[in-house]
Amino acid sequence: MPGVKNQHYVPRFYLKSFTDDSGYLSVVRRDAGGLKPVFRTKPENVCAENYLYEVRRRGSQGDGGFIEKGVIEDKLGKTESKLAPAYQSLLNCLDRGELPKNKDGVDLVIELVAFLIARNPMWLNEVRGAACNRSKELEATGRYSNGDVVCADFTGFDGELKPAVEFLYLDTVLFERYKGTPIYSLIDLFRDMDCRFCVAPEGSEFATASLPAYVAWTNEHDVNPCVIYFPLSPRYAALFYRRQANDRSVNIVYETNAKVDYLNRMLMNGSLSWDFLMASSPSCLERLIKGYRPRV
Repeated sequence: MPGVKNQHYVPRFYLKSFTDDSGYLSVVRRDAGGLKPVFRTKPENVCAENYLYEVRRRGSQGDGGFIEKGVIEDKLGKTESKLAPAYQSLLNCLDRGELPKNKDGVDLVIELVAFLIARNPMWLNEVRGAACNRSKELEATGRYSNGDVVCADFTGFDGELKPAVEFLYLDTVLFERYKGTPIYSLIDLFRDMDCRFCVAPEGSEFATASLPAYVAWTNEHDVNPCVIYFPLSPRYAALFYRRQANDRSVNIVYETNAKVDYLNRMLMNGSLSWDFLMASSPSCLERLIKGYRPRV
């Protein structure tokens, strides 16, 4: 997708599950000045940044000024194409009041949450910073060999070793799944937790956010979280919590209006990492923002 400028960090297939019958989201934007008024828009207009996954060249301007332009966006699109139908199948299963017949349904949620956390802009900015520091370290220690330079010249990265390192870091964080990589570590963490599929009652709905995961720890000394919450659609959400037995427990719970409201507020107030709060109906967001208590 070399021509894609507006690159989403939350897949549109996920956002579409929160739209109303007309295909619109109700949205609240948060910036340094606080929460803005509720507005309605299409999924393609939120949770995206220009050239988010591109790595700018420092000197030469080949390929529009980017290294491997469109490669990461294209790989993300292929991943989304695999996740989208499986995600819809999970929602259809829950519509029938059934649990997934095997672990695939739970593992799908795990894959999606890990995928969304890894591609959040705040996290990617940290990755880019780490890549920059690594490049400086390699230069300072002289660990770029003559062979590295020749290879860089041959592949079109002449004088572009710093962005080449940045590209490698991004590719590893977003796609590699071996021990020690971020996505592997996230998936490994989730698979050691019980899972509850929460169902909202009539007249109530789950909201979501541009980082649609709330993570809580019992205390500041804990390495692993005790709870991870993830909204799936206005009607469904997933709640992961510390395993209570040897075998992972997976169940469905029909929640009260009060519990849905509690989970929505937990997602809204518990993180500094979202810039869009979204729901199917504007009334849901209006109720939420009245109780907005930003985490500091």
